[in-house]
Amino acid sequence: MSEVLRWVLGAGVLVYFILVIYFLKRRLIDLKYSLVWLLAGICMAVLILWPDILYTLMEAFGISIPVNGLFLVCIGFVIVILMSLTSIVSKQTDRIKQLVQHQALLEQRIRELEKKEGI
Repeated sequence: MSEVLRWVLGAGVLVYFILVIYFLKRRLIDLKYSLVWLLAGICMAVLILWPDILYTLMEAFGISIPVNGLFLVCIGFVIVILMSLTSIVSKQTDRIKQLVQHQALLEQRIRELEKKEGI
């Protein structure tokens, strides 16, 4: 990996960490959700600081061009983050469904009580 590419990637990872910390500070994302983002950033920083790890991974997967190995690692991070977000969305969907059902039951009870009282 060339020095110029390492510096550019290092600057990108630095901006990445600044954005994640900014979002945390402004409470735009919760800490538990940002841990995946921080872990991905740490992994990227490690690969930039020690590119030999990337070359070892490339040899293990039979990749001959370093940029393709870097793209493979980035795609892996994106897949992990997408799976994490999909899990979060699924849990939130279930919670919303339960809340709507609970609210509907409460509204039904209110209507029944209003009918009994003649309101």
